[in-house]
Amino acid sequence: MAAAIDADVVHGFIMLGDLEGLQAFAPPKFDWTQAIGEKELPALMYVIHYNVTQTEALRKQSLKMVEWLLKVGADPRQKLPADHPFRWQIHKNNNPEATKFIVEYGGHSAVSLAFAYLQQAQKRTGNADWSQLEAHLKAVLAILSSSATANSSFGADVTVPRSTLDLWESMRDSTTSHSVIFECSDGKVSAHDQDSSSSGVSLFLDLLYTSSTREDPDHSTMLEALDLAHRWQIHGVVRTLCKALCDMIDAKSFVAVAETASLKGLEMLARACVHFGSQDEEVQAMLQKGSLPAAVRKLFEPAHAISGEQELEQEQEQEQKPKREHQQEQRQEQSKSKQNWDKNWVEDEFTAVSRTVFIIIFFGGLGSVLWWFGFDHE
Repeated sequence: MAAAIDADVVHGFIMLGDLEGLQAFAPPKFDWTQAIGEKELPALMYVIHYNVTQTEALRKQSLKMVEWLLKVGADPRQKLPADHPFRWQIHKNNNPEATKFIVEYGGHSAVSLAFAYLQQAQKRTGNADWSQLEAHLKAVLAILSSSATANSSFGADVTVPRSTLDLWESMRDSTTSHSVIFECSDGKVSAHDQDSSSSGVSLFLDLLYTSSTREDPDHSTMLEALDLAHRWQIHGVVRTLCKALCDMIDAKSFVAVAETASLKGLEMLARACVHFGSQDEEVQAMLQKGSLPAAVRKLFEPAHAISGEQELEQEQEQEQKPKREHQQEQRQEQSKSKQNWDKNWVEDEFTAVSRTVFIIIFFGGLGSVLWWFGFDHE
């Protein structure tokens, strides 16, 4: 019920063109890929739909809404089912019959829907002037294109020669290269990761060197590899594993995957978990009983629950507090010792300089006396 109300609120603010209201009331973990409203369209597609016939001022505001939706997780490539029944007709009020055109929404994404309207407008049916609509749609497409370009470095797939893949695999199979141990001032530092299974490490190395694997790992192995990739900030491997895990979410894997997504702040994976959990009866039952981990509950109640990550940080804070206090005391003692040393050094230097000046004056005076008595006065 709460998810349905959230969806209605989001749809309402989009319909009003109120970006500030949408930002204020949209849940932080809202699934922007779900169909909302009576027409059952994704949020991004609604923004395009409602602003086809709006004023120029409202269209300009809608561009900011498009930018924000892309930032929070709306997917411009997401397509409606091919048999989606919704269609929309627009026309000029001064000549409705001659200027009307219809756009079928089935099978379209937000990008292709904008192009569909643009193509119809450019036909100038009935000599209609759709120049303002065309300018608006081109601005929308420019924003959608820039978003796709920004994400292309992480999400684009490329084709490589088989010989290159063989080279990568040979490097990956060179296990001696992964067993390096460095000798440092603090002792030995090993590249081994003792808290990860061999299958998890192997999957991580497969993706690191080849972006693929010949194995068929389960979700536990993928989560171990994800932990390694996230720990070492290998963002490409993190994204690859998140995309794969999105397709593996079921009642059995949900808790482990959702907890990882929440603790590590993996937005794409978290959205997929929320989408599954909001529709799965077993997950909803656990949510009602309060049997889900705190980090998982955080995905569904972001405004109230404390995430598992925050709890862990609080525990670590308490554990580290005595250590930090001890280190602070040591620094204070070192500072006092340094101040005493500086003071003693100044005093010693002053004594040495005074002694030197005295010696110079003494021997200088003695030399003058001897010179005086030894001078042949006439």
